[in-house]
Amino acid sequence: MKLRTRLSAAVLGGAIVLTGGAASIAPANAAPAHHPCTRTSSGSCIRGGEFCKQSQYGHSGWDAKGRRYVCKGNHEHPHWEIP
Repeated sequence: MKLRTRLSAAVLGGAIVLTGGAASIAPANAAPAHHPCTRTSSGSCIRGGEFCKQSQYGHSGWDAKGRRYVCKGNHEHPHWEIP
C-alpha cells in the first residue's frame, strides 16, 4: 500500500509556505506580535512614569509604540515602569 501526500507551495512575502502536509516553514524575519496600547482612565495610551491603578499592580501594559511596561513600585501609588 502506498501512501501519497499532496503538497502545494506558495510564496508569501518571500517565504515558502507548504500546505497539505504536516510541516510548514515560517519566515525567519517574522515581526513580533503587536499589542494594542493600554488605555488610561482618560482614554489615552499609557506612558512610562504615569500612575497606574492599584488593581493593575504587577500587570503588563503597552504604550502607543508597542513598548512593554509593568505596573510596579509603591503599592499605594504604582507607576508604569520598564520591566
